[in-house]
Amino acid sequence: MKKHVFGLVRICASVAALAMCAPAQAQTVQNNTIGPSVQFGGGQSNFGIDSKFGVSDNLSLRPYIYFPSGGNDFGTALTYDFHLPTTGNNLQITPFVGGAVDVNNTTGSGITTASLVGGADLNLTDTVQLKTGLAVPLSTDSGQSTAVTLGAGIRF
Repeated sequence: MKKHVFGLVRICASVAALAMCAPAQAQTVQNNTIGPSVQFGGGQSNFGIDSKFGVSDNLSLRPYIYFPSGGNDFGTALTYDFHLPTTGNNLQITPFVGGAVDVNNTTGSGITTASLVGGADLNLTDTVQLKTGLAVPLSTDSGQSTAVTLGAGIRF
């Protein structure tokens, strides 16, 4: 449990530092989210928290932390967001692609992995967003596997 708390504190401190450094333009746009998420991959499912912080109109940092059995898995992705034009309804889909760095402390060894990521954000309302993503590791030498994430977030 102590590892989970320290991991969560580390990711929250990183997120807060990044949010304070973001340009004023990105902070005025409601392009930031945080919320619960579930990750499926490697024959297991893990619950956690993921977030999104707009760095510019099309770039986002997406820090996350998951709590697999016996440790934690945290990291961040830098993504390019494709803002699609909206139609007459309130739903807005924003696909994204990018890269991520992940540190998995499940076995206590701190395995670091680079991954290609992609997915989409679906803005249901001005304050609620659904998210989905796919992370494909560039190396599977240490048992890393492709993961799918599903989550929801509060926009701010």
